[in-house]
Amino acid sequence: MNLENLLGNPEIRETLKKIIEYEEKQEQKFKTDPAFQGLDMKPYWSLMDIPAEWHIIKKLMFAGVVERPAKKWYILKDRESVKKALEEYERRMEERQQKAIETTQELPEDLFDVIEGYDDLKEFIKMSLRADEPVHVLLVGPPGTAKSLFLMEIERLGARFITAGTSTKVGIRDIIYDELPRILIIDEIDKIADPNDLSALLTWMEHGRIIITKHGLKDERQGKGWVFAAANTLRRLPPELIDRFEVFHVKPYTREQFIRVVTGYLTKRKGVPEDLARYIAEKVQEYSISVREAIRVSRVAKTKDEVDKVIGIIKKYKGG
Repeated sequence: MNLENLLGNPEIRETLKKIIEYEEKQEQKFKTDPAFQGLDMKPYWSLMDIPAEWHIIKKLMFAGVVERPAKKWYILKDRESVKKALEEYERRMEERQQKAIETTQELPEDLFDVIEGYDDLKEFIKMSLRADEPVHVLLVGPPGTAKSLFLMEIERLGARFITAGTSTKVGIRDIIYDELPRILIIDEIDKIADPNDLSALLTWMEHGRIIITKHGLKDERQGKGWVFAAANTLRRLPPELIDRFEVFHVKPYTREQFIRVVTGYLTKRKGVPEDLARYIAEKVQEYSISVREAIRVSRVAKTKDEVDKVIGIIKKYKGG
């Protein structure tokens, strides 16, 4: 049974809970109703009984979680294992939330120490993290600024990281509803395209509530969550979303600052030897001032010769 990878999808978890509830009610009915006494009845169900979306059931069948003994009838292959998997998933989510609460109460001493300058902004963000009520922060600036480093540092606190510009079937609304993250990081927030995600985010940031409607039924969850986001520009953000943030405009690093920052980050956070980290920073700054670019190079290049080789390949194919 390959269920663990599917539990990150809230629709799948919701469907499994409905199936378990239905099967257990059916089994209880078979035990107590005289009409079924002495019969070997199984709690089979159809898509109308749950109700369930066919594409969800298909995934569960492919994973070996659901069996199909007849054309229109289904049953969980091992209900107890599914129940345990759901309980374990929810336990891990609760632990993650608790860890985030604990880390915001006692921030690491080295938080933000890889970021050059911005001492006042560092202090503001630390104050917002310690606040009793959510204070949301939006960092705005072109690529090559410290905004990505700020987000990566906050992620160390057990935050949930989302890149809004990345296509995914599990949207921001579902992540908030499912996980109620204590700290939510949204990179490229100016690229949110789904109006459902935007509406859910606005409500959650303002009132700590997340409401979803499925199969004609509304469900609501509540929880405090701090949002830290980054955008290249404010032009594509609706005014009502901007209004929920404290907005800070950050400037790009100079190339000399970039070298120092990347060297420090790769050394302190990624364990890269300092001489190699500086070499990567110097080579990357010749064509980019993206910290993420330097991180990618450091992941595949373990010597200076490999750095030259990797960057040579990158430059050859850059720019289309």
